[in-house]
Amino acid sequence: MHRWLRSPIVHFVLIGGLLFAGRASWRALDETPTSRVTRALIVLTAQQIRQLHAGFEQRWGTTPTSGQLQALIEQAVEDEVLYREARLLRLDFQDRSVRERLIQKMRAVSVDPRRSEEELYREAVALGLDEDLVIQRLLRQKMRLLLQQDSDGTPLRDQDMRQYMERHRDRFVQPATVTFSHVFLSSRVRGDRLQEETEAALAYLRAQSLPPEATDELSDPFPLGRRFQAHDRRGVARQFGESFATQIFELAPQIWSGPIASPFGRHLVWVHEQVPEHMPALDAVRQQVVYAVMAERAAMRLASGLQRLRRLYDIRVEIPDDLTSPGASMTRAP
Repeated sequence: MHRWLRSPIVHFVLIGGLLFAGRASWRALDETPTSRVTRALIVLTAQQIRQLHAGFEQRWGTTPTSGQLQALIEQAVEDEVLYREARLLRLDFQDRSVRERLIQKMRAVSVDPRRSEEELYREAVALGLDEDLVIQRLLRQKMRLLLQQDSDGTPLRDQDMRQYMERHRDRFVQPATVTFSHVFLSSRVRGDRLQEETEAALAYLRAQSLPPEATDELSDPFPLGRRFQAHDRRGVARQFGESFATQIFELAPQIWSGPIASPFGRHLVWVHEQVPEHMPALDAVRQQVVYAVMAERAAMRLASGLQRLRRLYDIRVEIPDDLTSPGASMTRAP
């Protein structure tokens, strides 16, 4: 019997059963959020508010505004709600990280090195050492993960992903691009003859209807190359300057145009292709959209779950008068 109880498989089954029970309990709370006979009380004292205020000053080197202090209060209330619910659901039960933390703390103060880990763990719990900041953070995180879970297993449809892409168009839209070749006339090489020779080169290119690949002898060496494939405006501006980037997207394709000035000299440009701004096909960004939609849904479930949990508590916030500036908007957390 003792060996059976020590089996890792048994522990796995017990933990799985606990999580299932926790989720069942949470769904019950979801359906009847006011089913508790009395609502528990959460109080943020004036001293705790001062500590939040001082912590902000120490971290950021400035006094928090009333809005920033309100946000700190809201976060403190949320943390307390999550921690209490995690303890109610026994999310610390058989948690290896919690157990190791308590054993480590107890071993540091124990005078008997022969004591077993189980003895150390039980004594740590009995002494209330599980009221530990590290453990509190761990349990809050586990509670957040629980609230984020999709208990109904809602399927993700292509329609949902396309709607997400439209709502967040700025994240997915592909910028306009241009593919072009150029004949370069260097201001350093041509000197005072730059303008005259540029006009002559352009007239020759048009008269002979030369394609870009037949113009090597007309061009001065250009370190970045002669052809640029599918560059967006930012890419063109980075290499040729803003003025060049603005003008090239206005040129007609399949004809020699210019001259366009850059910091290097003059350019006679042949636009091969312009692709307008467009949304990519779903299949091209499917994995990115899946992650984004799932994260959005998880955030919505977390926000909704937190609202339901907060309704289970009476929350009182004692804001010191000297921390509320005249005319500031400072409300008590609901």
